Amino acid sequence: WSPGEHNGTFRGNNPAFVTATAALEQYWADDLLSLSTASKGKRIGEIFANLADSFDGVSTRGRGMVQGLVFDDPGKAVKVCGLAYDEGLLAETSGPSDEVVKLLPPLTITSEELNHGLSILAEATAKVCA
Repeated sequence: WSPGEHNGTFRGNNPAFVTATAALEQYWADDLLSLSTASKGKRIGEIFANLADSFDGVSTRGRGMVQGLVFDDPGKAVKVCGLAYDEGLLAETSGPSDEVVKLLPPLTITSEELNHGLSILAEATAKVCA
């Protein structure tokens, strides 16, 4: 091939398509992924609602496994992410003023990994909001 001949805006990446097809065939062969995703989203919602109820100036937004903690003081969101990072959890801020700690875990995260990450996030939130 000449330079640039093997790629382009409107051409797909064949290995990616093959991999995606295999993943879809595996994960959608039954309803386990859907049930697991719903269960994990519910868990995130419960933890975030508890944090919002526990601390003034904290609310939640999102649904399913895509949720965020919203801080009235944007500086607190940045601090929560920093403390979480120090404990091994990579979380990022979002929103117009970086006032949201955004949680966007992979659908295939294990329950143990999710619970560990949520506990780190809860502890960081408690430290910042205490």
